[in-house]
Amino acid sequence: MKRQIMAMVTMATIALNTTAQGVLDSIEVVYDQLINGAETESAAPKDNPTNTHHRILLIGDSMLDGVGRRFNDYAHANGHTLYTSIWYGSTTKNWAHTTELPRLIQKVHPTYVIVCLGTNDLGYNDISARAEAVQEIMREIGDIPFVWIGPVSLRNIKRDPGIVNMIRQNVGADRFYDSYNLRISRGADGIHPTFAAAAVWVDGVARWMNSAETATPIKLDVPASSVPFKDYETHRSSYKGKKK
Repeated sequence: MKRQIMAMVTMATIALNTTAQGVLDSIEVVYDQLINGAETESAAPKDNPTNTHHRILLIGDSMLDGVGRRFNDYAHANGHTLYTSIWYGSTTKNWAHTTELPRLIQKVHPTYVIVCLGTNDLGYNDISARAEAVQEIMREIGDIPFVWIGPVSLRNIKRDPGIVNMIRQNVGADRFYDSYNLRISRGADGIHPTFAAAAVWVDGVARWMNSAETATPIKLDVPASSVPFKDYETHRSSYKGKKK
């Protein structure tokens, strides 16, 4: 009987030592991973969108003359590639009812889209028709992450009939940057921001895009300097595009 008890105690001791050694071995493995820079199961995923170098497609109206310049600085500083398509005088309807956007998406293969439209829609009361245009633009963008920069106010239009709210409601607050009440310096025409004012405008947009307030954050740290800017594509207001 005494021998049986001693044998059981010995086996229990061996099991306990084995378990303890296993715990120590596991700790040692994790320690070795941390020291050598290897990833553990709790490491952050590699595909964090804020750490991705994006192919950014920026489309819009003449506001992109200044907006595009500053976004170009951000793209260069953060490892992104920017493709800017400026269609002077364009509205949401122009982009929705032509093949311009799908053509650009097929050509550029963007991983992120920035839409800067609405200025030339201000003052119109056909809200439902323009809502359909916004929805069509979103349909063309599909699953590509995107944000929409809303229009700034115009001095000759005293009250927005609802264009800004319509765009916000369709794209979602986490994809819409409301620019309407911004006070920014304008150029000689009283409409377009100066390049310096456009840079300040974009700085605000970039901070927002770089935060958790957006549906799909993107790395846009403040650039230390400016770089030369050249439009990827430019179309005059007389351009009609190809109808769908």
